[in-house]
This record gives sequence, C-alpha cells and structure tokens, in this order.
Amino acid sequence: MPLKITRMPRPAVLAVAILCSMTTSALAYDQLYVFGDSLSDTGNNGRFTYDSNKHLLYDEVLAQRIGAALVASDNDGDNYAAGGGVVVPALNPADNTQDQVQSYLNRVNGRADGDGLYIHWIGGNDLAAAALNPTTAPGVAYNSAAAAAAQVHSLLNAGAGTVIVPTVPNIGSTPQLMELIIQQALTPVQNAAVQAAYATLNSLATPDNDSRTQAIHQALTAAAAQGSTIPQAQQAIAAQLIAAFDNLSAQAGQLTDFYNQNEDRLLAQGSGNIVRVDVNKLFSEAIANPAQFGFTNTAGMACPPGVSSAVCSSAMPGFDSSQSYLFADHFHPSPQAHQLIADYIQAVLDGPAQVVALNQATAAMARDSRATLDSRFQQLRNGGNPQGALGVFGGYAGQHYDYSANLAAGDGNATTHNLTVGVDYQLTDGWLIGALISGSNDDQQPSSRYDYKARGLLFSAFTALDVFEHGWVNADLHYATMDYDDIRRSMQLGSLTRTETGSTDGKQWGARVTAGYDFPVTSYLTTGPMAQFAWDYSNVSGYSEDGNDSTAMRFNDQNYHSQIGALGWRLDSNFGLFNPYAEVSYQHQFGDDVYRAGGGLKSTQTSFTRDSANQDKNWLDVTLGANMPLTDQVAAFATVSQTGGLSSGEQFMYNVGVSARF
Repeated sequence: MPLKITRMPRPAVLAVAILCSMTTSALAYDQLYVFGDSLSDTGNNGRFTYDSNKHLLYDEVLAQRIGAALVASDNDGDNYAAGGGVVVPALNPADNTQDQVQSYLNRVNGRADGDGLYIHWIGGNDLAAAALNPTTAPGVAYNSAAAAAAQVHSLLNAGAGTVIVPTVPNIGSTPQLMELIIQQALTPVQNAAVQAAYATLNSLATPDNDSRTQAIHQALTAAAAQGSTIPQAQQAIAAQLIAAFDNLSAQAGQLTDFYNQNEDRLLAQGSGNIVRVDVNKLFSEAIANPAQFGFTNTAGMACPPGVSSAVCSSAMPGFDSSQSYLFADHFHPSPQAHQLIADYIQAVLDGPAQVVALNQATAAMARDSRATLDSRFQQLRNGGNPQGALGVFGGYAGQHYDYSANLAAGDGNATTHNLTVGVDYQLTDGWLIGALISGSNDDQQPSSRYDYKARGLLFSAFTALDVFEHGWVNADLHYATMDYDDIRRSMQLGSLTRTETGSTDGKQWGARVTAGYDFPVTSYLTTGPMAQFAWDYSNVSGYSEDGNDSTAMRFNDQNYHSQIGALGWRLDSNFGLFNPYAEVSYQHQFGDDVYRAGGGLKSTQTSFTRDSANQDKNWLDVTLGANMPLTDQVAAFATVSQTGGLSSGEQFMYNVGVSARF
C-alpha cells in the first residue's frame, strides 16, 4: 500500500486548481468533495500516476468540468482522499474514509452541501488486506462494504446533494498480484525475478483476455528462470507460479465481486441521490478489448518495477513508453486510464439530464396541433359560419426550438412536423363543436450526444362559443400518445465513441380555454384583449437501454405539469380576399419550471435524479397570420409565431392549411 508522502503542493498542481476555478460550469454543482484512497488522492499522501505534475487525475477532470477547484484537505481543500486509505480504522488507523467523512461533517457542522457533488470511492486496499487470509477474507470484505455504504448514507442524511460511488476494480487484475506470487515463491531472487517478469510482460501486446493471460504466464515463466539453472526445475517452478496466480486471481475476482455486490445492496437500502458507476466492469471491458479505449497493454506497467507512481516520471531510467498502459505502476491507473474513468463517470452522470429531452416532444406536438386549431378558430371568427354548416380542415404545422438550458446534455435543437385533420359543426348561430386528429413524425437531436425519433398521435375535441355581441370563448381537450424509437445516447470514453440505444413511449392530457373581445375600429378592423389558460400533464415511461455493458442505463418514469396563463392583445382585419391578423401575448408558467429524470446503471440497484436548468417563467409570444377565401366554400390559412425572452430556448412556429364548408 502507498506510504505517506509529505510535500508542499507542486506549482503545476496549483496552476491546475486555478484553471479549474476559472472554467465555466457545465453542470449544476457548486463544488466537488472527495473521500477515498490513492485512486482519488490529489496531494494528501501523494498523486498516484506517473508525471502527476502534468496529468490530471479523474476527480480533477470532473472538478474542472463543473468549474470547481479540487485541493487536498491537508491544504484546506475538499479532497480528503489519502493514498493507502481503507474504509475502517481497524485496517489503517491513520488513513480511512470513516475519519475522512467525519472530518468533513465536523467542518460543516453536520450540514452537507446540498448543491455539491461528492465522490466516495474506497475498498481496494481493504480487499488487498483481506486477500492475505482467505479464511477471514469474506468477513473483512463484508464489514468494509457495510461501513462504506453507511458512510455514504451519513453524507446523504446530512444533506449531501449527489454522491458518486464507483465499484472497486478487480484487485486480481492488477500487476501487483503477479508480483506477490513471485515474491512469495522466489524470495531469495525476488528482485531479479520481478524484473525478468516485467521485461517479458511489457514486451507483449495484450489485445484480449486470452492474450493477456498468456502474456502473464510467459512473464511468470521468465521469473521462474531466475529460480534455477536446471530446465526441468524451471518448468516445475513456472507451473507452480502459474497455478498459484490463476487460483489467486480467481479468488481476488470473487472477493471483489462480493464486496461490490454487498455495497450495492446496502446502498440501495437507503434513500438519496447515489450515482453508482461500475468502474470494475469498465476495466473488464478495457481488458477484454483494450484497443477500443486506446490501450495496447493491460497486464504490465509503465513505471519501473519497485517505483511508485507517486514519484514516477517518464524521464527516469526504466520507464516504458513503448506501449499505452492501463496501469501506471503495479496498483494504480495510468493518466489515460484516469481520463477514461472521468469520461465514464461523466457519461453516467449526464444520462438522466439527457433523457429529459423526451418530455418536450409531447409538449411540442400539442403546440403544433393547437396552432392549426387556432388558425381554424381565427378563420371561423373572420368569415362567419351559418347554423348547420359542416366544416373540414387540415393543415401542416411545425416549429423549431432550442434546448439551450439543458446544459448537462449540451446545446441542441429540434424541428417538428405535424399534420392535422379536423371536422366541425355549427350547432347554433353562436356555438360550434368539433374534433381533430394530429400526427407527428420527427427526428429530434437535442444535442450532438442525444437524439431520437418521435412518432405521435393526438386526439382533440373542441368548441367555440360567441358571447355578447363581440366576445368569444374557445375550449379544447386533447389526449396524445407518443412512441420514442431509436433513442441514441452517445458518449466519449477515452478514444472510444460508444452509443447506447433504447425505446419507450409517452402520453399527454391537456385542456385549454381562450377568451377574447373584439372592439370594432372600422368596418374591416377590430382589436381587443385575449386571455388564455392551458393545462397539460405529460408522462414518459421509464425504459432500459438495449445493451448490457458498463454504460447501459435504466431510466425512471418522467412526469411534467405545465400550466401556462396568457394575456394579450389582438388586431384583426377583414378585407375580403386577404385577411391578416396579429397577436402579442405575455405568457407565464404556473406549473413545473424544470424537467426532471431519474435513473441508474442497469448493473446496479441505486438511482439518482437530474434536473434541467430552470425554465423561464415569463416570456412574450408574437403571432402573425392571415386567412384567404379561395371560393365560397374553400379557404386557406397561414400563421407564424415567435417567442421572445426564453433563455431556455426560443420557439419559432408556423402552420398552413385549408378548409372547406358544406
């Protein structure tokens, strides 16, 4: 396990911290707090990757992305992780996450940062200690897993906003395991044997699991040659080393799974936002197919044997730069692996924030359908309709809108396409009823990393009533269904671009009432106020992505309530052949002002939620349109509208259509 290294912060590390603090935030977190061991330590006991003054660790990358400075707690910062750290004091009284978490809670008087992002990653050193005694190993591993879960719950119970809890990577996959086998079996010549093993191991590529195992066996055979000059004895020693390695590697893998499964189960027994990320599975994928992540060797290490990554430099003698390694030294990830871990955590963390875009498709379909219906209402008010008249109408509506407030998912936009057909009947001189059906078929791309196909149907019943001499009231009800197909969530994992796919469905209920009064100005011009209230309830069903790899997620149901009130002023004309009109309205959202979605990895039991940025509560809408009689029974209409003041994404809408009266 790494030893305590006391040092002042390096100038380069301070420069990184300053750079981080100046970066524009891409996520809705105000600070990153870290608890753990050498995988996360940024200076308390060391920085455990080679050339650490040049490369960021995974947690520093994440801190940079939210615009936070991550400084070691020894320097009054928020990173409490310490090399050699374990879960419980019984295994290491000096460095353990129990004391780290308690130290933080003491500092904040027991009230954690509700807007903060937390990382609690611990267990590797506990498992390394447990593996030394197979008889007691399960008990030690379980106690550590239970304590780790309890520490996460203590943070959440104190008010912590979101806690990232990575799984522990398989300790049986680290080069340290091979070293331990050699050191125990070839104690008198262990240094030479380890050197010989790494010389062989680092000379080979490991493009898959089988080649990796073969490379390790070859390395152990090279080590065995240091134990005897007799070929038969070398073969016997090699066979013993290989058998011991294979057996211990399997046991270490089982112990790692035991720890991770129990921590996951115990984490799920509490509440709160827990982002469980399966780094163990990610590393297994990297070992099975390293080339896709940009690695060529997953068994050896870049640093010289016996040199800790905390002091390792690519300029020192014995450093191996001939390959791209998963490991920096015998126990710690390389800088490339740290970048991969950061990318992976970011991809999982952003998942629900990307999925909130689905809910906007149903809202957009309702807006399109209502735009066509409003054009029909305007046409009827302008041209009149005798009692008993049967009307049919149809139109195309579309809109272009932005997703600029969904910062975690990235800026994007969508263009919709909607066809509507309807029928109406004039019951009396002042009362009309009708129904319509709308369909949409859209390819939407809220961001460069998230897109989907949306196909929906909307059914609506409506009525229009003339009141007093120049007043009017319109009302409509609708029910919509939506299929979301070919949902594609893309992410960058090191050099790999991976895409997860899925499909789901949604629905929406809605109602709207609009009233206005037209004051005559001339025989062909009226003007007056309008008021409107629209209520919509949307639901998107939860779904699981199709794959089963480390990034495949499951997402919960989404619900969204919109209650928009509007006050405006209208100007209408009736010139005969061409009848333009205009409306300006002030809109206010009384309902939800955020989109929220929850989910988690398919391979875990926990879940967390993400919100979009707050949507604007107030905005303006400007509409320009016209209707044109083509014959005594046939007429056409067209409308465009534009929002103003929506920092969360402006909307430009348009529709054209025709109607006929019988």
